[in-house]
Amino acid sequence: MEKVLEGLLLINGQDVYTTYGAYLTELKAGDHANYNELLKPPAMKPYTAVAYREQDGEALPDVLPIPRFEARDITLYFALTAETKTDWFAKYTAFITLLKSGWLNIEVPELNKTYRMYYKDCTNYEQLTYLKEEAVYASRFKLKFREPKPGI
Repeated sequence: MEKVLEGLLLINGQDVYTTYGAYLTELKAGDHANYNELLKPPAMKPYTAVAYREQDGEALPDVLPIPRFEARDITLYFALTAETKTDWFAKYTAFITLLKSGWLNIEVPELNKTYRMYYKDCTNYEQLTYLKEEAVYASRFKLKFREPKPGI
């Protein structure tokens, strides 16, 4: 077990690496896709505008209301590893069960942020090692989450 991965990601207060053997991963060394996705500012909701046929452009109030964010989808890359095939299946099943449990408070201590999301979809799955007599059993997958009320 890699101690360096402990405490980097918590879901509903559980360290996902120590509990499930899961952690955020990248497709290539040096990539930052996960943090890019988490730190990317959400889109803004559009202002209510009126488009008069007899005027150019659109009309907006002189003082714009406080801008608000749109809900957003966030896609994160996860890997899941275990030392035995039996342990891998158990961790995989437990991790998927956690994802479908409802609200997920995804805490990233390195960013000092917690995101309130729910699991939406698995957009890609790769079995990195065959489930035979390997030294380590590993898979990688992209998980899509929905953040209904994003913050900064």
